[in-house]
Amino acid sequence: MLHASWLLGCATAPSSALPPGQDSSILPTTPGAERLPSDTRTPDTGSATLALLRQSERANRAGEHHEAVGYIERAIRLNPLQADLWTALALLHLHNDDPENALRFANKAVTLAGRRADWLRDAWLVIADVKAQQGNEAQAHEIRKRWRSYRG
Repeated sequence: MLHASWLLGCATAPSSALPPGQDSSILPTTPGAERLPSDTRTPDTGSATLALLRQSERANRAGEHHEAVGYIERAIRLNPLQADLWTALALLHLHNDDPENALRFANKAVTLAGRRADWLRDAWLVIADVKAQQGNEAQAHEIRKRWRSYRG
């Protein structure tokens, strides 16, 4: 079974984030495309997402499960296409004995994971844990057998 401490390992910075100190004005532009004024650029949500994940982990450790879910949901609002956030939400629901929502959110993560083998594997392992919690050990075993060593 996955553990709540796994939540911190699931955040990744968006692929469009620049390295620290990198000035976006040196990036190539499409000919004829106008630059956006600095106040209308998309904000970097990676650090906010990571902070919310940490708050969620602290709340979960303190037994404040409802608050932990709320923090993850806020992170998802910032990055709704980030599959690992949906897996984290599924994991929290699984640990709170809510297998139906855990399965729903893990399936959402599978849908969003694309070719990210790590995100796919993590979501499928949560699905296996849901199946085991629901008493379907055979299906859980088959899922784990396939995904524990999956690399893509």
